[in-house]
Amino acid sequence: MRPISECSLMKISAATTQRNVTPSPGPPLDKIVGSWLCDEGPYQKYIEALSGSNPGLKKADPNNKDGPLKKGNALVVLLDSPATGQPDYSKPHEFINSAELREHFKSSQREHSRRRIYLMEGLAPDYVSVIGGHFFMDPSFFQRQERTCVWSNDFTPVSDALPQPSLLSPDKSFHLQYCELRQFNKALENRYYFCQRTRRHVGMTPPRHKEESTTGILRRKLSWWCRNTGNGGWDVVILCDPQLLHLSPDPKEVVPGGLRLITNAKDSLKNGPFQEGYLSFLPPKSFNCPPTAAALSSLAASAPKHSRTSMLRDLIYYYEHHSDLLTPDEWEAPQKSAIFLKKIVAAHYLQLVDYIKVMLPSLELRLTTAWVEEQDQWKSLQTISRRCGNYRDDIEDTLLSLGYPLDGKLDEPSKLRSTDWKDCEKDLQYAYFRLKILKERADNLTTSMTGLASIAGNRQNLEEAKRVKRLNLLALLFIPLAYTSSLFSMQDNFAPNKSDFWIYWISAVGAVAFTSFVTFVLDRALDEEANWTLAPVKYLKFWKNDGKPSMVKRKATGLYDHVRR
Repeated sequence: MRPISECSLMKISAATTQRNVTPSPGPPLDKIVGSWLCDEGPYQKYIEALSGSNPGLKKADPNNKDGPLKKGNALVVLLDSPATGQPDYSKPHEFINSAELREHFKSSQREHSRRRIYLMEGLAPDYVSVIGGHFFMDPSFFQRQERTCVWSNDFTPVSDALPQPSLLSPDKSFHLQYCELRQFNKALENRYYFCQRTRRHVGMTPPRHKEESTTGILRRKLSWWCRNTGNGGWDVVILCDPQLLHLSPDPKEVVPGGLRLITNAKDSLKNGPFQEGYLSFLPPKSFNCPPTAAALSSLAASAPKHSRTSMLRDLIYYYEHHSDLLTPDEWEAPQKSAIFLKKIVAAHYLQLVDYIKVMLPSLELRLTTAWVEEQDQWKSLQTISRRCGNYRDDIEDTLLSLGYPLDGKLDEPSKLRSTDWKDCEKDLQYAYFRLKILKERADNLTTSMTGLASIAGNRQNLEEAKRVKRLNLLALLFIPLAYTSSLFSMQDNFAPNKSDFWIYWISAVGAVAFTSFVTFVLDRALDEEANWTLAPVKYLKFWKNDGKPSMVKRKATGLYDHVRR
């Protein structure tokens, strides 16, 4: 048998390696940069290319691990109108799925002569891939809409911070954060929850037991983006949150005696807009004389009732029925299409301000009447103060995103005399001003609460000191008696009913008198600073001072000690 040479071994090894080596598999889907936000495609490649400058594009919000973005879990509605004259958005079109939306973009020209508004409720990777792949807007437009972290004790790998103010372009895109008040049909436990779908924070307030209900403050986000086409048209994309349906974790109902887990909460626990929703921001129609019944009927039938079910439906309602409130010249620029959503956000902020403004006086009243609940009141004040700080930060970001000043001043004559209902800056500045005042008011109440708690503590300490004084007085009587009895041993002739028992009583009374005298002298000899003085001697002296007041020697302050030296 011929031995295998070294050269043959090398050839066999190379051949074996060539047969066994297979192409290395690509990275898992969850490791592909941007796959959490967008399906694979050109826009996902664009996200991957920008991930170096924006590291937040690499990972989803860790708070969404229980509710990641799912394909098809979004709704896109198109409002389309010609680029000339008054727009008509009376026929909104809802896309069934992302494939239909993709076909729509393929069949339409990029440089069209239309005024189109795309409303997207919720986020889904397939819809993001289609819309982003058509318009190629900055991926942070979708990224910031996905972020849900309000605050965290840990440093999370994501951020929801604004970009540098110099990079903000309100005429191109902006991002708004606001809060919506929701009323639940059951009295729920006062703790934090999350929207099961969007993972937005829901802050609960104490339940209203008289109505067996609870008010929740739901955090919301809204994003707007636009572009102009070459033929006088424009495209607008609006991202909004879906309505709250279910809470996470499973809520508990407040019942007499404790808490109870709600059975079948998805069907039995309902919520709706607080006090039937925010106030309308549209100018009401006025009459110069008492209107007739026909005029009132015509006014009621001019527009259907506003349901206020979700941001998507609210925007469709205003675009469909009240687009004529803007002139054709105003509709030439896509920026004017954002008036309705800005006004809705301002209306939510004003409702929130009014709600907090009503809560604080009730706490002030309870502070003056209910001392037994001071711990719960302290917790409520701290919660209001913290939330006002968060809401103030949100509206500051909103003002900055819209290019409005952050002064929060309403004393300028131009602002006060403005009567245009389209003035969004005045509404948001007022909400910002009120939130700052409410924050300061809550902090002042917290300080007052601290003072009241100190007064209550001092009263308790005073009562305890009085009890200790009574015990000391009793000890002043019984300790000499006990000492005298131990001294005489109370045996033989000194025992009770014996001949020398009277000696014990004489000694005991003398010991009590001597102890009382020494206690009096020591109490007089010590001043308030616990220094020994001659006050007992001056108190007991019997000589006269000829009616002349004695000179009071002041204690040296030490200010002029260097002069003596």
